[in-house]
Amino acid sequence: MAISNFFRDRNGRIRIFEVPNLPVLAWAGFGAASMMALTPRYRDLLGNLSRGSLIIWALLETARGRSPFRRTMGAAALAREVLPGR
Repeated sequence: MAISNFFRDRNGRIRIFEVPNLPVLAWAGFGAASMMALTPRYRDLLGNLSRGSLIIWALLETARGRSPFRRTMGAAALAREVLPGR
């Protein structure tokens, strides 16, 4: 497999970046809100919602990413979030 094929979908189009989907938007929104939260309780809640959204995105990319690169990115993000030592 050529390196360029790693970034291409089944139709031969390069698929590195795509329009953000709902889990990515939720991850960014909850993450930003957690940084602005005034109490530790809300900071933790929003941080956990952000992390959960990222895990959902990673699962979706790993299972249904349009290119091997996207699937690898999903698997790496999932591993970072769920494996111990974080």
